[in-house]
Amino acid sequence: MNIPILDTKGLDEEGLISPNIILEASKELPKHIDLAIMLFDPSPDEQILQECTPLFTFIGASYRLPQYIYKDKLVLSYAPLGSAAAGGLLEELIALGIKRVIACGSSGLIGDFDPKQFLLVSKAIRDEGLSYHYLEPSLYVDTSVSLNKMIKNALSKRNVLYDKGIAWTTDAFYRETKSRIALRKQQGAIAVEMECAGLCAVAKFRKIAFSQLLYFSDIVKQEGWSGFSEERKSIKKQVNDLMLEIALELAG
Repeated sequence: MNIPILDTKGLDEEGLISPNIILEASKELPKHIDLAIMLFDPSPDEQILQECTPLFTFIGASYRLPQYIYKDKLVLSYAPLGSAAAGGLLEELIALGIKRVIACGSSGLIGDFDPKQFLLVSKAIRDEGLSYHYLEPSLYVDTSVSLNKMIKNALSKRNVLYDKGIAWTTDAFYRETKSRIALRKQQGAIAVEMECAGLCAVAKFRKIAFSQLLYFSDIVKQEGWSGFSEERKSIKKQVNDLMLEIALELAG
């Protein structure tokens, strides 16, 4: 059977549309900045924005997401949901000169794990579409070992509860079925989310370091969905503030 998503023809070629063309009129990134923190948050904190300088605006089909330089040390990136859109943003950040990216987002808990802890993703299950346009087919794609180690040290220093583990990346929020959840748990998945595998693949193809920290906004079990936590907005702010602090430390 000829399955287009598994076709590896052209994996080693550049696309006809270059992010450099899209960014032609954008501001240049200072050469000393090589780290970006990527937040999946449509409502930037006004206090944080006071210490930001506009860099460029990522334009999608129905949204415009501003990207900033934060304290002249790193890029503060506000990202769209879904691996295809987020992967496009990552391509543009890399084209500007970013070499390290830390993503921080929410996820659904499917494994046996304390939902109050954070999950530092060691690898992601490729149940999405974007990664197959960057890498040969495989079940998993790894995050950066070296960048993960730096994040682990920073979390431990702050006595933040976390563990490392596997995320399941899917495009289909409404197709997290009982059978599919059972299979992904057998494959080691603790969390389900929509970006990590695609972003990992772009990063590997472009030879940069990528890591992702997840927090839990809901629980997806065989007996049903918990619904989103009422505390998820406050948790998101706490986690975003924490990871921005850690990113500043790692930026040097």
